[in-house]
This record gives sequence, C-alpha cells and structure tokens, in this order.
Amino acid sequence: MSRYIWHKRNTAFQKKNIIPIVKYGAGSVMVWGCFAASGPGRLAVIDGTMNSTVYQKILKENVRPSVRQLKLK
Repeated sequence: MSRYIWHKRNTAFQKKNIIPIVKYGAGSVMVWGCFAASGPGRLAVIDGTMNSTVYQKILKENVRPSVRQLKLK
C-alpha cells in the first residue's frame, strides 16, 4: 500500500510530513562464509536451526574446497 503526501519544497523530512510505519516479518537468512587475503571462499546458506552437527557438516563440505580454491596451504 502506497501513501502520498503533499509538502512544500525542502520540507519532506519535517516531522509533520513523515508517516511512521512499523515493518516486521521480513524474515532472516543465516549464512556461513570464509575469506582470505587471496579472496572469498565458499558461502553456505543454512536452512533451519544451527547446531553443532549442522556446523560440522558445513565445515566438512566447505573448508577444504575453499582452501583449494584459494590456493592456500
């Protein structure tokens, strides 16, 4: 829903011309990523809740490929 107001030039941000709104429910995204001086490594999107099992799986699937991709020792 859009709302429009009329105001005089250079008065757009005066309190009387601002309509307060509350935004909520936008959601969130959890990601894991790594980087080094040579550049960025992999980025993993985490679905659901993070726990130690999920974290270990992310590390197992992403650290070594990132090390190889970045040509690290």
